[in-house]
Order: sequence, then C-alpha cells, then structure tokens
Amino acid sequence: MPDDMQQSCGRAWPSISVVIPAYNAERFVLDALRSVIDQDWPTIEILLIDDGSTDKTVDLVKKETPQVTILQQANAGVAAARNTGLKAAKGEMICFLDADDGWFSGKLEAQVDYLEKHPEVGIVYHRWQVWDPEKNPRPEQPSHAQTSNEIDATLSGWIYPQLLLDCIVHTSTVMMRREVFEKIGFFDPTLEIGEDYDYWLRASRHFQFHKLARVYSYYRQSPDSLTRSPKSKNYGYDLIARAVAQWGRVSPDGSVVPGYALDQRLAELAYGFGYAHYHRGSMMKAKESFARVLRHQPGNWRALAYWMLAGLSSVRKKNST
Repeated sequence: MPDDMQQSCGRAWPSISVVIPAYNAERFVLDALRSVIDQDWPTIEILLIDDGSTDKTVDLVKKETPQVTILQQANAGVAAARNTGLKAAKGEMICFLDADDGWFSGKLEAQVDYLEKHPEVGIVYHRWQVWDPEKNPRPEQPSHAQTSNEIDATLSGWIYPQLLLDCIVHTSTVMMRREVFEKIGFFDPTLEIGEDYDYWLRASRHFQFHKLARVYSYYRQSPDSLTRSPKSKNYGYDLIARAVAQWGRVSPDGSVVPGYALDQRLAELAYGFGYAHYHRGSMMKAKESFARVLRHQPGNWRALAYWMLAGLSSVRKKNST
C-alpha cells in the first residue's frame, strides 16, 4: 500500500483482506459488500470468491462494486472458496464475511485498535445478532452500553475449553492476524459443514481469542436455514471427538473442561442427530446415534427408548422386504 495512505489522518492503517465466499448470492451479496465498503477503511482488499454460481452474482458485483476483486472457481464448497481467498490475501489482518451476512459500522476500526493494543491476541471476534428480513426490513445495530474496546471476559483468552462445549465463534465476526493463517493453514475442504468450527478449534491451540462485547455484525436468517434435511454425518460430534482425541480436555493455559460437561455436549449432539434421523425414517442412523448418547449418558432413558424403537423399526422394515 502507498506510504501516504498508510500514514493518512495521523495514524497507520494496517492492510486488511476481507474474504467473502459466494454461491448464487445475487439476492444479498451487494448488501454484504456495501457493509464492508461503508467501513471506509483506506487500506482494504475485498476478495469475493465465486464458487461456481449459476445466477447473476458475478455480473452484479462487477457492475455495482468495481473495487471488489472477483476470484472465480468451479463449485467446490465454502471451505475451498475461503482457501482460494486466503491464497490471494495480502493483508496484515484477515477478515471473513459470508455473502448473506453483513457488518455494522465501526467493526474494522474497533478490531484493529484492539489487536494493536493487545499483541498477545491472535484473533479478535465480537457479538453478533440474528436478523430476520421478514420481520425487520433492515438490520439495526443495537445501542451500545459498552466501550468499543470492552470485552466479554468469559469468552476471551485461551478458549479451547469453551469451544469444545459450543462453537462460540461466528466466522463473519473474526479478524485474525496474518500469522494465524501462516501457523494454522487452510480450512479443511473435506468438511461439508463445520469447516469453520474445525478451524477455530485448531487455532485455539496456538492463539488467544478475545471477544468484543459490542455487536458489529448480523446473521441473515432465511427460511432455508430452518428447513434443511439432516446431514448424513454428525459433523459437530465428530469434530469435538477428534479434537479431544488429539489434544485432550486441557487448554494451553492449563484450564480443563470437566468430563461431565463434555459428555453432556456430545450426548446433546448425538441425541439431536438421532432424533432428526428417526423422524426422517433413517432408523439405522438413528439407532447408532442414540447408542452414542448412551455411551456418554447411560441413564438417559429417552435415548434408550428411541434406541429401542429405532431397532424395532429396523427389524420390521427388514422383515417386510
């Protein structure tokens, strides 16, 4: 970046790369992009990765936001799209934004300011809100009771234990130093979902995360997000189980997630997965998942009942064929 731009207004402006994967996002991608452009950050690189869209996403972006760099690839999923963006990113700081989400004003300034004042922190994230366009025509940033640098201390620091119990980091809230990417590498493209959860778990083994208490982004709720069919794999359960197998329950700072809390978390994920498949008629998957629940919570009588019902349904189905 030019030196005069870096030092304008009496301060340094660290370069920021914003990675935005998009697939058939013509309905809302301009809202996302304008929320970035309106941050008015002079040293910003906006990378839109088109993941094989078949609609007018690319044409719209070219026409309405020519300052955005468009990278196109064959459809390969959100993890691969983010990786394409990471390969191209030149910024000292890297942010992510999903094409159907958006940012509120002051986000970039608050996060850069915090990272500059806290060199021990690798990733700064923040609160976010759910926006339902059917109820509110425009997302509105809530009024702030907190200062821009105030953090949620319970969700800041070495957050590996908290991440084992919940994916508390929403990708569109993250700003990370380039050194995080250089250490952690890319998102796992083999994961259909949960690629972000996997990334934050890996990063939490090496870097502190701090959470700003203010709301600086919104998540767009859509009817599709409420009616999706259950996946064939329980990605959340598998990610946590894999993390525990690799790193255990102890955080880099020595804090430990209680075994009972981890069992409860895994049981909840297995129960939800089994329940969804039971009511979709996938009895073998349901039975296997309720068996997982019982391994973590042997006294869970609801899981036991569903396990027995799923088993009986499987036998009846087999005998009727």
